[in-house]
Amino acid sequence: MDDDVSSAATVLGLDNIPLELPVAGAGSRALSAALDYLIVGILTILWGAGCLALGIAAGVGWWALGLFLVGFFVIEYGYFAGVEIAREGQTFGKWALGLRVVTRDGARPGTAALLLRNAVRSVDLIVGVPLMATDALARRLGDRLAGTLVIHTHAPARETVARRTPRGWDAQDAALLEMFLRRAPDMDVWRAHRLAEQLLETIQADDPEFAAGIDRARDPIENLRQLVEGGAA
Repeated sequence: MDDDVSSAATVLGLDNIPLELPVAGAGSRALSAALDYLIVGILTILWGAGCLALGIAAGVGWWALGLFLVGFFVIEYGYFAGVEIAREGQTFGKWALGLRVVTRDGARPGTAALLLRNAVRSVDLIVGVPLMATDALARRLGDRLAGTLVIHTHAPARETVARRTPRGWDAQDAALLEMFLRRAPDMDVWRAHRLAEQLLETIQADDPEFAAGIDRARDPIENLRQLVEGGAA
């Protein structure tokens, strides 16, 4: 693998995120959050019933309301942060969907990171889904502040797409190219096209004969697919 390919591999790292990490999308994360909030809702109802009973029995309605609000914050924040810390990055909703919180390099996050990512959960209830839907790594605000990702713990096997590779490329280079092609539909269009163009330039420099089928008028990602799947004309 020459210097040009090394540069392309670095670019494909998506801000130093290992490409092999099976990043969870906005849909699976939203579903896991719904399951978790079902648990939070049940706990909140029980807490609210207790506060209401206390307020009626002691005649301290405003104090009971204040106690309920404080307790609601403790329940919501305590559930998400506490369970993720206790279960190494998994709430019960994430466990049910096969998801886990990890650091940017795929390691187990520390307690501080898990506390931080949940500190802005109330804000993420409003902006979280739009942020995840427009980010190639599906990060909400809490993830960006804490440097975390949510991944699938058991990623489904995928068919190899790189049936042909340029001369001199090894298995790791082919794996990077395959991972890019799989992840491209979930990336920002401008980023995916920029990376595809850089890969095409690398292929052109490494193996001009292999790159003979490149059609610059065609979408760069489609160019890559056609080349590695053996369908370029």
